[in-house]
Amino acid sequence: MTALWEAIDQYLADRAPKDWEKAEVRRYRQRIHEILNSEFRLMSFFQSGSFQHGTAVTPHSDVDYMVRIHFEDKPNSSNTILDKMRDVLKRELWEANKVFVARPTVTLQFTGFVTNYEITPAYLLRGDSDENRVVLIPDSGGEWREAAPQAHNKFVAEMDRKHTGDVRKIARLLKAWKYEHAVPISSFYLEMRCAEYGKNNANIWALSTLRTIVGSMISNGLAAMNDPTKLVSRITACSGESNRLTAITRLRALKKHLDAAYGAWLAGESKRWEMNQALRAVWGTGFPYCDPRS
Repeated sequence: MTALWEAIDQYLADRAPKDWEKAEVRRYRQRIHEILNSEFRLMSFFQSGSFQHGTAVTPHSDVDYMVRIHFEDKPNSSNTILDKMRDVLKRELWEANKVFVARPTVTLQFTGFVTNYEITPAYLLRGDSDENRVVLIPDSGGEWREAAPQAHNKFVAEMDRKHTGDVRKIARLLKAWKYEHAVPISSFYLEMRCAEYGKNNANIWALSTLRTIVGSMISNGLAAMNDPTKLVSRITACSGESNRLTAITRLRALKKHLDAAYGAWLAGESKRWEMNQALRAVWGTGFPYCDPRS
């Protein structure tokens, strides 16, 4: 019979990027880089976000790229570079179905295995290595805000190694719940909450760890969190108050189902049906049927 930990591994394996998806990402990466490098003075072009962090949940996760341009070329308004990048990619990238600004990115939509790519222009503000480099990226109203994508990626990777892969596993489970229920909460925020938990705790076990993280987010009202790397300002969970209230409501439902699944797991065989009902209420009917502990 399938144990709970085996069901979790199977569920996440089914939603990991496949080889053909990775090949498609590499192909489009080359095209995007060629086009932007011919139009702008690029300092670097690198992948960030879920695919880079190893926390992607297909087919939902976007592919994120950071395009670092010479600081001397930074316009006063971030709208200027977003519009320029959009126009160049719309003109040159014939493979894309749609190209549009979705601040802080230029979003590309393709017909394929991985449909959305998000390109963020960035300008170095300070730092001289991946561990401390801070860049400026577009913010609302034509403004700029600080980001440290490479340092954050390194932090997540370090915490994941500390827990032999379990930090990314918990982050992917939370993201899968987010996509299953269309929760308007930042994937980056969820990821950093999981990495923060890994930093402050010696052990990770899926259900108990998820209950703790979710309970903490509910109790603090999805408050912005301090950057664990101490490089940038606080990390926000939602784009607005309406989305925050919606996310909290869905977090409460998630906590209820996680509590039910955990209680049924402790009760053993007699509560097998209840445990599976609770797990599928969180992750959908695609979550494998499994057994509680005997």
